[in-house]
Amino acid sequence: MTSIKRLIGRLSLSDLPMAWLQLKRQPVRYLVAVVGIGFAALLMYMQIGFQSGLLTSATTFYEALNADLVLISPGTLNSGSFEQFPQSLLFRSLGVGGVKEAIPLYIANISVQRLGDIKPTSLRLIGFAPDDKALDLPAVNDQISLIKTPGYVLFDELGNNNTGPITEAVESNGSQFLSLIDLSKNFRVVGLFRLGSTFAADSNLVSSDTTALQLAYQQINLGEISMGLIRLEPGANIAQIQAFLKKTYGSQLQVLTKPQLIAQEQNYWNTSSSFGVIFGFGTFMGLLVGGVVVYQVLYTDVSDHLKEYATLKAMGFSNTFILIIVVQEAILLAVSSFIPATLASTAMYAFLTSAAGIRIYMTSDKTLLVGSLTLGVCAASAAIAIRKLRDADPASVF
Repeated sequence: MTSIKRLIGRLSLSDLPMAWLQLKRQPVRYLVAVVGIGFAALLMYMQIGFQSGLLTSATTFYEALNADLVLISPGTLNSGSFEQFPQSLLFRSLGVGGVKEAIPLYIANISVQRLGDIKPTSLRLIGFAPDDKALDLPAVNDQISLIKTPGYVLFDELGNNNTGPITEAVESNGSQFLSLIDLSKNFRVVGLFRLGSTFAADSNLVSSDTTALQLAYQQINLGEISMGLIRLEPGANIAQIQAFLKKTYGSQLQVLTKPQLIAQEQNYWNTSSSFGVIFGFGTFMGLLVGGVVVYQVLYTDVSDHLKEYATLKAMGFSNTFILIIVVQEAILLAVSSFIPATLASTAMYAFLTSAAGIRIYMTSDKTLLVGSLTLGVCAASAAIAIRKLRDADPASVF
């Protein structure tokens, strides 16, 4: 540990010209190395971006809920599939001191008929009594009176490309009729809002509870709901009421705050589903690719200049000095690759956000994580490659 600290302390900018001259002496090799490491950094960016996009899409709906506590069935594992429970269980909470309102929510995925040449395969329908204003979305609340008419819905314009024709039709005509895939029910889109698509559906619909029961009649049973929202009186002790409701419902229902609900959803996708494993493995593969590329470049460079390094030793330069040169080469490779990879990833994030409706943004956390991983794998590869310097015997020069 002491030797590592001593080596880091001796890394000097004054030695960078030598490291840079070593790299640019063979520009083709240098360019290939930058492309290889950059691709590895890009792969890590994309895996981390997909994971964050998945978590954002899975929890955006929960973040929009206008509630202090949320009731869901123990069988509801994620936001893509809700298990119903009796509505009477929700209304039981009204007898608890501090509880102001109990709001039933109906959630189901419905398929609609083709519009033009595009067929949205699935739309998530969110239904509630309009006067309850269950969602904290200004665009929805400003148009809430529209969905009081049975068969009228609001459409989420942040869906993926499959839903583009619906948004365009509503913007052009003011409304658009749609039909369920089996032609059993028709409904009319009369307004737009912005929430964001999910991996479970192409976009979202908001309707009254009456319309939701009509359109999702095959999925929602009368007297049962998908989720219950509880609003408390001002100044009420949320933790105390939550603890009492948990004891009251026992194993019948989960009683969660919004942050707990969001954390539970993120934990499911990260640990219980295959997505977390896939994204984690993709990030590891990016690290592995970058490490192999850097190792090959530096090992070849050390081998090609072994006699020169031996000459430096004969002139009195220490092994540490030569090791610092190789480590600086690794740092230069990491920086040269990381910058274009970050720019390319930012552009790809913007394209995927626009094309798929899954919000993926470049953030300082992603930049710091990928930058640290890129620099770390380059340094680790350098540490392995410089073992070849042991063969740089000054006697071999003469």
